[in-house]
Amino acid sequence: MIFYFTGTGNCLHIARELDADARSIPQEMARAGELSYTADAIGIVFPLYGHQMPAMVRDFVIRATFDTPYIYVVATYGHRHANGVELTQDVFRRANVRLDYIVTLLMVDNWLPGFDMDAERALIPQKRTDENLARIKGDIASRRRWIEPVTDEDRAAHQRFYESGIRFEPDRLGDFLVFDGEKCNGCGTCARVCPGGCIAIADGCAVRDAVAGLGCNACLACVHACPRGAISIPLGDVNPHARYRNDQVSLRQIIAANDWRAEGK
Repeated sequence: MIFYFTGTGNCLHIARELDADARSIPQEMARAGELSYTADAIGIVFPLYGHQMPAMVRDFVIRATFDTPYIYVVATYGHRHANGVELTQDVFRRANVRLDYIVTLLMVDNWLPGFDMDAERALIPQKRTDENLARIKGDIASRRRWIEPVTDEDRAAHQRFYESGIRFEPDRLGDFLVFDGEKCNGCGTCARVCPGGCIAIADGCAVRDAVAGLGCNACLACVHACPRGAISIPLGDVNPHARYRNDQVSLRQIIAANDWRAEGK
């Protein structure tokens, strides 16, 4: 059993490679009542945002209970993981969960204010994701108990980022996205890929839904998936003409993972 949070498909792909029983964290968080899971091994896969787990993943860890002899974490990143391992451990400690294995995995960095998606795609072979994933699969299969080391340099990198003032908490992201009513045709793709359910279609245009939903996580799923480039970020965009989705994942699969407000859910 493995749980994942995905914006552009990276963690969905990794979760499916690690365990056939892959479950969407947004779908789980939308369920009423207790979240309790029992399995021989339980994994959680998520991207690091500002070197930390997305707010929804943190809330899931704190809300859920896990009955397993082996629990592991794979945290993906695209540029620098800093002390993400320690920050992840802190959340699990608050939830009274002892992790057996934590590892980071280098993938495409889809943070548009900092990276050109065309350039990131060109770097995929150098990131050796498949090779590193094979090693991780072997570790998990053998139930290796290991926590990836963190250095003073890693901690300093996170401190520098923290001092920059960028925050990814939902209550700090009210103005994170801008919707262009002239470009938007109301197709609803953005609302359906949003794991927080915080985008709605009103009067034929996408808008921030300030009432419903679980809160923005700054995953950028909506920006990457919008077919008309109608969503922008005030923080900037290195290449507004280039967007990203993991080549092993379809848009339909991301929607199935994140559209927890769809009829019948």
